[in-house]
Amino acid sequence: MGGSRISGGQVKMNLLQNKWIVLIFRLTLGAMFIYASLDKINDPITFSSGIRAYQIVPFGFENSLAIILPWLELLTGIGLVIGVMVDGAALISMGLLVVFIIAISSAILRGFNIECGCGLKEGEIVGTQKLLENTIFFLMGLCIINRASPKYEIFPKSD
Repeated sequence: MGGSRISGGQVKMNLLQNKWIVLIFRLTLGAMFIYASLDKINDPITFSSGIRAYQIVPFGFENSLAIILPWLELLTGIGLVIGVMVDGAALISMGLLVVFIIAISSAILRGFNIECGCGLKEGEIVGTQKLLENTIFFLMGLCIINRASPKYEIFPKSD
């Protein structure tokens, strides 16, 4: 009766290390960033107004951010989807998501009733649902970074 037992925690970790789950996370996160970037690239003026509504960045800086951020999101998403420099793309996506979580939290704590400006759903107001969504995306990025082995990646490492 000296057989080894696998605990529930080990099963969950093995599931999150599964190469197919990680691939699904990579494609989902990448597709989300690509989709979110498209409207922002096409209409940076509206996106700039959305950034301004958060009242976090210095006046005038929102215009530069509205031009640069969507292209960063697009390139990050493409990297995740086609498997180029996956580690770097996942780290950038996680960094962006941390910034988004902080901005949304700030808006909620200050009682702002503003659109999130994320580009995923038109007219979506910031709230705990958006925080949960971004946290889940962040955790997907964490699983991608900690994957056991690359699957369908051209240049998996960015170093």
